[in-house]
Formats: sequence, structure tokens, C-alpha cells
Amino acid sequence: MAIKNVCVIGAGIMGAGIAQLCAHHDYNVNIVDISKEVLTKAKEGIKNNLERFFVSKNKITMKEANQILDKISSFTNRDEAIKDVEMVIEAVFEDMDLKQKLFSDVDAKCNKNIILASNTSSLSISDIASKSNHQERIVGIHFFNPAPVMKLIELIKGKHTSDEVFLKAKEFSESLGKTVVSVNDSPGFVTTRLIYVMCNEAIKMYEEDLASKEDIDIAIKLAFNFPMGPLELSDLVGLDTYDHIGDYLSSELGDAYEPTAMLKNMVKKSKLGRKSKEGFYQY
Repeated sequence: MAIKNVCVIGAGIMGAGIAQLCAHHDYNVNIVDISKEVLTKAKEGIKNNLERFFVSKNKITMKEANQILDKISSFTNRDEAIKDVEMVIEAVFEDMDLKQKLFSDVDAKCNKNIILASNTSSLSISDIASKSNHQERIVGIHFFNPAPVMKLIELIKGKHTSDEVFLKAKEFSESLGKTVVSVNDSPGFVTTRLIYVMCNEAIKMYEEDLASKEDIDIAIKLAFNFPMGPLELSDLVGLDTYDHIGDYLSSELGDAYEPTAMLKNMVKKSKLGRKSKEGFYQY
């Protein structure tokens, strides 16, 4: 079954970015969320992103930007949104129970030939699929933020993901102009497991007063040619997100992944990074 129509579940930053990316590469996209306000904000964000990063830089014309927007339809009814598509991509909050329920529900309602993909950055694909009847059609397609710009996709094969589904998901991912790396299923995969450890260790260093936050970030940027330091990156991703990932990784992989006391304390104080205007830095 050729993939021409895609449903993206979740209209947050990642969901909107994935919808924009797919529409930019000529897929028809249904984006679904429970809130009309969130959907309106997502569509406005996509329009602004196209104008700011593509039209203004002469990568596409305004006419082409409008054609991309026209390929994206908004839904609050998930059952309607998943009709007549060949792929469903989930981009909701990183919560195992939430994702298991979502995939179980969608799996029960979709034609068995439709591919179901999770954009999870850390949760086991096999565990996400474990409550579904057709686990062979569930795969991990981990996009990176911002999805329309970042070149990498981490493709994760669950315990029961079929070779055919994995190959189709790879072909689809490459059709989006991405470099695809294939990863066997494990909590955190390759990228999140490594970046979380680096950021968590940088927080420990700051907690121990080894160096100032600025000097920690400068050292890592200049030593390893990173565009952002680990504390800056933690603020961007969200300290609550890293706390959640750390709790999950430590429960699955051991105490070495336990979030630092400083990280947990900052989350308790709602210092979450850019999203709350305060984390390691002020915004």
C-alpha cells in the first residue's frame, strides 16, 4: 500500500513540525488534537515557520507555502482523522500508559495494513505496542526538533515489528529527505540515552559547583563543536521532560540514569526551562 495520506496525532511542537514536514513533501496530512485552540495555534505556527524559515530565505515561494498549508487538515475527532490514511504517527506526551492506550485504540479501528508509528524519544516500542493486537505494524519513527529542519530520523524496530513494516517506514522516512539510522528497541534508543546522560552529568557538575553554568556550556560547545551546551539544551528540551526520561531510564536500565537532586528540585519549583521562562537561565 503506497503512503499518500498521513495522520499525525498530537498538535504540539513536534506534531505540528511533523505535519509541516510531511505536507512539504507532498503528503496529505490530517492533524488531530482534542482542542480546537491547540489546532489553530499549530496551524498558525506552521504558517509562521514556512514564512520565516523557507519563504524569507527564498527556499520556497509564498504560493508553495500556501499549497503546503492546504495539504494539512485539522480534526478534533480522532476516528475521523485516521480514516483513509496509510500511516498514523503519534506525537503525544511521553507517558507509557497514554501511548499504550492510544495505540490499542487506533489499532482496533484501523485497517490492518496501516502502519502505526510512534515519535517517542525514549519509551520502548515493544512496550508501547504490548496492548495492541497487531503489534507487527507498530514501529518507532523518532523525529528531532525542529522536525522540518533536523536531518536525522531514528527508526526503531520493536520486538514484533515486521520486516515489511520496518522497510516501508524507512522508505517513508527517507522520502522526507532525512538520513535514517536503524536501531533495535531499547529504552532511550541511541540518541536520547546518550544526550540524557550528558545533560544529567552536566547538572551534577553545576550542582557540585565544579564550574559556572556558563562555563560548563562554553566548555562543551567549544570542546566538542556542539551548537548548544548541555544546560542550555536542558532548558530547551524542558527539565520536566528530562526528569521524566530519567525516571524511566533508571527504572529500566539502573541507578546510573537517576535524575540529579537539582533537576528534581527545579521541576518541583516549576523551573522547567524555556517553557516556563526560567530554568538554568532566564528567558
